[in-house]
Amino acid sequence: MWYHAITDFGDSTRYWWNRSRDELVEKLLVPLLSKHVVVVIRRGKRSLFNFGAVSYLTVVKTQAKLKRPGKGKAPSELKDSKFIKEHNATEEFVNEIRILQSVPATRSLLQQALSEPKSQIFVVMKFGDRLLDSAYEGVIKPLGTEFGFKVLRVDEIQDSGHITSQILESIASSKIVLVDLTGERPNCYYEAGYAHALGKEIIFCVKTGEAVHFDLAGYRCIEWDTEAALRRKLRERLSAYAEREEE
Repeated sequence: MWYHAITDFGDSTRYWWNRSRDELVEKLLVPLLSKHVVVVIRRGKRSLFNFGAVSYLTVVKTQAKLKRPGKGKAPSELKDSKFIKEHNATEEFVNEIRILQSVPATRSLLQQALSEPKSQIFVVMKFGDRLLDSAYEGVIKPLGTEFGFKVLRVDEIQDSGHITSQILESIASSKIVLVDLTGERPNCYYEAGYAHALGKEIIFCVKTGEAVHFDLAGYRCIEWDTEAALRRKLRERLSAYAEREEE
């Protein structure tokens, strides 16, 4: 089955078509309910779309993909009121999401995104490394505490549960996720992507001279060669965050 959506904001309309259910949740429903501003392609150009301005959402479901009539144009079916009425799946879509949320093992991204985050910084980094452990204990944890946050790393969770689930739940429940990319650990990139999907405030760090993969190379990243440099730059970032929260 293929899902399509029509979003109305002011006097304008934006269409989304040929998506899976999970993709529609992640790319549309979560940003809509969280009122995010995201990058979209509009008339072949990258543009910003403010989900906070959307007033109505209609979901349509079809067995076959819809065909695009031309570049820069949405499928004509999504502008046909009769077609929309016959294939309207908005209520069904919402009920499916509710069912997913009711099963603990398959709680969706949607549920986690809508939970009120704790005043917590969850730290994603390689541990068991003397240099990084020292930076965490000597800089990141005390500095985060100074700014009023509980600072947590997965090896500090006193729970016998599944470690991957613990990490994802901690990311979802934290206001800030600090990701140190030193060591090019695949799990750090995966967890950074999950935090990004949830719209979390992310602070990237990396030891000077270490590579940052191309998919994150465009993000502002704290480069540090000493703990003093990390302390100074991280303080600046947390101060800027605190100022934005007070506005």
